Amino acid sequence: MSASQSWSGQYGRVSVIIPVALCGAILLLVAFSRKEGIWTQQAEQTLLLHSVERSKFEAFVTEPGDIVSSSNVEVRCEVESRGSAGVTIVSLCEEGTEVKKGDLLVQFDDSVLQNELIAQQIVVAKDKSALIQAESNLANAERTLREYVEGLFQQEVETLESAVFVTEEDLRRKELELASNRRMAAKGILNQLQVSAGEFALEKSRKDVAASKRALDVFKNFTRERKVGEFTAEIEKQKANVEAAEFTQKLSNQKLREITEQIDHCTIHAPAAGQVVYANERQRGEPVVIEEGSQIRFNQMVARLPDIKKMQVDVKINESHINRVSPGMRAEITLDADPEKVLFGEVNRVAPYPFPMRWHGAPLEYGVEVAIEDPPSTIRPGLRAKVRIFFEAETSALQVPLAAVIAHEQLHYCLVRDGDGWDPRPITIGPNNNNQVVVIEGITEGDQVALTPFRFIQRSDLPTAAKAAVNDQESNQKGNQLAEPPQQSHEAAKEFTATEIGTSQVGVGT
Repeated sequence: MSASQSWSGQYGRVSVIIPVALCGAILLLVAFSRKEGIWTQQAEQTLLLHSVERSKFEAFVTEPGDIVSSSNVEVRCEVESRGSAGVTIVSLCEEGTEVKKGDLLVQFDDSVLQNELIAQQIVVAKDKSALIQAESNLANAERTLREYVEGLFQQEVETLESAVFVTEEDLRRKELELASNRRMAAKGILNQLQVSAGEFALEKSRKDVAASKRALDVFKNFTRERKVGEFTAEIEKQKANVEAAEFTQKLSNQKLREITEQIDHCTIHAPAAGQVVYANERQRGEPVVIEEGSQIRFNQMVARLPDIKKMQVDVKINESHINRVSPGMRAEITLDADPEKVLFGEVNRVAPYPFPMRWHGAPLEYGVEVAIEDPPSTIRPGLRAKVRIFFEAETSALQVPLAAVIAHEQLHYCLVRDGDGWDPRPITIGPNNNNQVVVIEGITEGDQVALTPFRFIQRSDLPTAAKAAVNDQESNQKGNQLAEPPQQSHEAAKEFTATEIGTSQVGVGT
């Protein structure tokens, strides 16, 4: 056999085998596609139906929050800003350090205060000297008054009384001399001129007596009062000087104490034992970082010493949910740092007023504190967490998925499987949790409801409000306990969403 004949025989066999293989492959693909279509139809049919059952129902609000300690010892800057933006941090201990009471936390720059302390000490010394001088002047004024009243006044009185005594004695002598001259003149021994000289001397002595007595009277009744008044006024003046000096020294000492206290405040010691957590935060968009060289203003929080055994989550709840949250509600906490572990807690406080709006049109948010039960040792302030607050719970409730609920003319329906057909059945719903909704009446456990009802019926197949009322009366006559739907205006039917359910009833979950 030649090579060409051998090649032709092989080519013929290959040409026969290839079409046969192609036909087999086509038949397999057709069979597989039919089987896959059956599987797909069964899967779709399974997904479109839901069996009504009783199970545990929970409605809750989920919001993020920050882990903080419910028992924080706040450490604030007590150094006043003296004409500057604040006081500078010189040194501080490392964040996260476990400190004991009295340990050094932060050291501020006190160089300016030290200079003020020296200058104020000089002022205090000068004020003290001024007070001593004022007290000495007061004592001298009091001694001067006492010296005059008890010594100088009596001495002057005695001097004036002695002058009166001398003038009176001189008056008596002049009277005797004048009488003697007149007798001698009568005998012719003295002339009349000598008698006249004696009369003049007598008159002068009388006037001297009157003048000395008047001087004594004026001194006793007027001069003494004037002198005592002058000395008393000087005493009051010195007393006022003493009070002014005392007040000035008091202010100086007070300022000295304030400067000393400010210097003491530049060194912050731990007021209690705990873990150091610095108050790093953002204010008006600018970060506040507690570190060496940072400027800290008066009364600004520098650090916290939290009690790790008493932890809580600070949560902000939107105003649309705040009326559903109240103290005592159960909560579940999941830490972002450890999402596999669920912690339990309880709502401790709900703020009565919202936080200030961050911008115009921003949603209102209320602060809620959730206490953590038995916090683990790994928890620390500043961690982020998700909090689930349960405001509705039933151990056994008849419920269906939200997708199975139809809203029609403000009534609620479920499309229930009835043999080979479908029955649009009115229902009365309760709370929902954005996934399941509680059915109070209208369907029973074990009913099959459609999750996509409008694939099986038209919207026109749903009963109107009047028809529903008639059907309800007939059902009541037959002993069925379906709720009577109220008369409502005609509206287009639609599948019911969680938002619409939440706005149509009180106590609906999210």
